[in-house]
Amino acid sequence: MRPDPPDLPPAPEAPDLSASRIAEARLAGASFAGERRLGLSLLDCEIDDCDLANLDARGGVFRRVAITGGRLTGCNLSEAVLADVSFQSCRADLVAFAATRLERVRFASCNLAQADFQEGRLRAVVFEDCDLSGADLSGAKFESVDMVGCRLAAMRGADALQGVRMYWSDVLENADLFSAACGVQLLQ
Repeated sequence: MRPDPPDLPPAPEAPDLSASRIAEARLAGASFAGERRLGLSLLDCEIDDCDLANLDARGGVFRRVAITGGRLTGCNLSEAVLADVSFQSCRADLVAFAATRLERVRFASCNLAQADFQEGRLRAVVFEDCDLSGADLSGAKFESVDMVGCRLAAMRGADALQGVRMYWSDVLENADLFSAACGVQLLQ
């Protein structure tokens, strides 16, 4: 299931970027880097090549948002709700989704190295060609989640992957991770 795209009018008004709620907006090249925007609400937005690095948006709500390119390094979206959101070709290493609910979210060609999904709830989520190296999934719950062509080296909490669907070739490529999660000792 793909996320619903943003519903935008033909020519949306220029948004007030300092507002706690931004709706029906197209943002290109904007910077929220290092800002503290607790509870930030993005509704029906397209975000292209924006800098969200170290943005603190804990408890935020993102609905029908398409994020393409840009940088989210260290962005804090803990305890947030993301529904019908797509991330395409984003640098999102060290991003925090701890205790976040993600529904109908798609990550495509994203760098999610060392991302934090601890205690998150992921439903109808797709990770396609993403780097999840060193990500922490401890305590996360998965329902109808697909991981296709992802790099999972040094992932923490791999035992939480129950409910994730993967191609056999991806399972074999990450066999060392899965055997370690199961406590299987490999013979040399």
